[in-house]
Amino acid sequence: MKTKAYAKINLYLDVVGKRADGYHDLQMVMIPIDLFDVLEITIADDTLLTCDKAYIPVDGRNTVVKAYHLMKSTFGIKDHHHIRLVKNIPAQAGLAGGSTDGAAIIRMFNEMYALNLSVKQLTDVAVQVGADVPFCLFEKTAKVEGIGEIVTPIDRKCDFFLFLVKPKFGISTKALFEQFKISPEKGNTFKEMISALEEDDYAGVCKSIYNRLQQEAIRVNPQINKVITELTNFGFDRVAMTGSGSVIYGITKDENLVNRAVDAFVFKYPFVKKTRIIG
Repeated sequence: MKTKAYAKINLYLDVVGKRADGYHDLQMVMIPIDLFDVLEITIADDTLLTCDKAYIPVDGRNTVVKAYHLMKSTFGIKDHHHIRLVKNIPAQAGLAGGSTDGAAIIRMFNEMYALNLSVKQLTDVAVQVGADVPFCLFEKTAKVEGIGEIVTPIDRKCDFFLFLVKPKFGISTKALFEQFKISPEKGNTFKEMISALEEDDYAGVCKSIYNRLQQEAIRVNPQINKVITELTNFGFDRVAMTGSGSVIYGITKDENLVNRAVDAFVFKYPFVKKTRIIG
């Protein structure tokens, strides 16, 4: 069996509290985009994960391995498998590259073994793998709350192009949250973002984009702000960081602008991508 695992973008991300267990409560609006990894799984005599990128770990640090063993133990699956991962989503980027791969394994096992799991059962497994995994299971525009386990689809009518830039460095989500301090600042456009997406209000989407982690990431590496300034000056209607970074995205209705941006930045940064929302 072979499947695509799609990346995500945060149009809105606020950290609204810290729980007793150390996790943070979040309010997010996320969209799946047309950038994807490919996973292929076959029944075999032993268990093996291979990846086309040498820098990607293929042991227990990989969410694919974590999701794989969790699905096997939870649902009593005895078979061994070979899993091949073709990696297109960059690491430490804020695009849920690891999470979407873990979600793909959960979906594939559900289909391969006819488990017929409910949304709750799928979500209960997914949240044990990672905070973004429940969203990645369903690959639909959604508001996401709690630690990532409360996923509510949004009837998105607004569409636009996105241009992604990843600088040479990545940012560790774990490290960024470890030094993040809850402050009185609060994003106040959560509901406005949802309404704008539902009502095809592109100007409202641009106005409502928010990422509480962006300033923290800029403190970690000021080059984040340099990329934001470059894309803003290039003509994108709104520019922001996704997740905990380090990918910066610009949005526009003008496909020609994105095409020109690809030509302008392709030799300046190690990763650039023209993409759009799926689903």
